[in-house]
Amino acid sequence: MPNAQQPHFAQGGGYPPPGGYPPPGGYPPPGGYPPPGPAGNGPPPGQGPGGYGPPGGSGPAGAPYQAPPPGYPAGYGPRTAPAAVPAVKKAAQTWLILGGVSFMTCGCLFGVIGIVFCYMAMQAADAGNFADADNKLKWGKITTVVGFGVGVVLFVVGLFQLRELWSTLLATLASSS
Repeated sequence: MPNAQQPHFAQGGGYPPPGGYPPPGGYPPPGGYPPPGPAGNGPPPGQGPGGYGPPGGSGPAGAPYQAPPPGYPAGYGPRTAPAAVPAVKKAAQTWLILGGVSFMTCGCLFGVIGIVFCYMAMQAADAGNFADADNKLKWGKITTVVGFGVGVVLFVVGLFQLRELWSTLLATLASSS
């Protein structure tokens, strides 16, 4: 005989019987929803089921379809300016190429920075963020032009250095003969 000190264990590990617990009272009978009535389970008597009207219509339920106002295509909102995306993107692509040319010809890292800014401007234009695209394109242009300027200055300094080196080499050859 079990006493109060011994633990009690149910057979089967404490799980409920197969099939689950019987449903408590209050559930509707199987086979669908309860019929609509005054308890708030459906539309009021005499009216049909609710829902959405025809697309683009703004009149009361059951009203005929109304055409959209002039300037708006059927089923869509106001038009946006899609021509701005290609202009910003095309300018960003042009300056991206110029940044690459600046890096390859001048060997200055400002060209790489311009490439990165122009690429980010193209991504912002694709996402529709035109203000951010214009700002990044502006900085891409600035860094690319600075890269060209630094490259030209380095080229001119290099020419003077080469001229001095050449004159020193010629003087050394003339004095040794």
